[in-house]
Amino acid sequence: MSKPIEQYSKSAQNGLIISYFGNSVAVEAEGGQVFQCHLRRNQELPVVGDKVRWQLEYDNTGVIIDIEPRSTLLARGDARGKMKPIVANVDVIIITMAPPPIFSEYLIDRYLVAAELLKIHPILVLNKVDLLSDAIKEEMKECLAPYQTIPYSVVLSSIYVEDGLDELNTQLQGKTGVLVGPSGVGKSSIIAILSKEEEIRVGMVSAKGIGKHTTTATRLYHLPHGGKLIDSPGVREFNLWPINKKDVLHGFKEFQHYLHGCKFRDCLHVAEPGCAVQAAVISGKISAQRYANYQDLIKEASSHNKY
Repeated sequence: MSKPIEQYSKSAQNGLIISYFGNSVAVEAEGGQVFQCHLRRNQELPVVGDKVRWQLEYDNTGVIIDIEPRSTLLARGDARGKMKPIVANVDVIIITMAPPPIFSEYLIDRYLVAAELLKIHPILVLNKVDLLSDAIKEEMKECLAPYQTIPYSVVLSSIYVEDGLDELNTQLQGKTGVLVGPSGVGKSSIIAILSKEEEIRVGMVSAKGIGKHTTTATRLYHLPHGGKLIDSPGVREFNLWPINKKDVLHGFKEFQHYLHGCKFRDCLHVAEPGCAVQAAVISGKISAQRYANYQDLIKEASSHNKY
């Protein structure tokens, strides 16, 4: 239960950015109450997930004093190619897919490269499994098996089946997660079910009416069983691109075991002779589909003239 506003100190205190409203942000105080806070002139813009120091002002709104160091940061390029922060301090990227024709191992691997480069733990979710026949479900399990071998966490889910999201809920306990994936996989429905459509608790409605802006582009939800989930349209189809060939290689972590066995030190593991990675593919130690996707991603990196 949130404590009353009058019990909050006017001195600097810790807070968490849970949403934003135009030129101000919604900060959750340690006591659970949420305050509208504005920024100081020329201050770095905080994003949802940021831990901040803030101070309560005379009108029961607040001001951001400082942004705490971030453990992780997701950003994307704007129209001028400048990287713009989207969300911070994410522990888990939930790569969400749905049955064919949406299902794409290439997209999964693209997201996994981004997750590995950002050093954020990925979870693969195949949603809408209630739509699958037993035979197709087994085919999907076979497609996902190589990811479990690497190993990555794989969850089969459905919002229409009782306890259909329990495993994902369990893996998010004590973590902050964000969903990514193509349109049509059910990300909004998953967020609604996991968060129980939690409402933002705003302590004081400003003269401009913060209460009119409770539906925002990016917001953080507390999950009933622990953990947090950030919903951001800017992140939903997020990926790191363009990147260079070495970044692509870094994103395929099962390749790392074989790199020292290649004949050439600068081997890109595409068509070079004496390549230990190619040999591992032939022997079945590396997934042929993953390797094919690696080759496509290397070509994509080359097309951006990144070396």
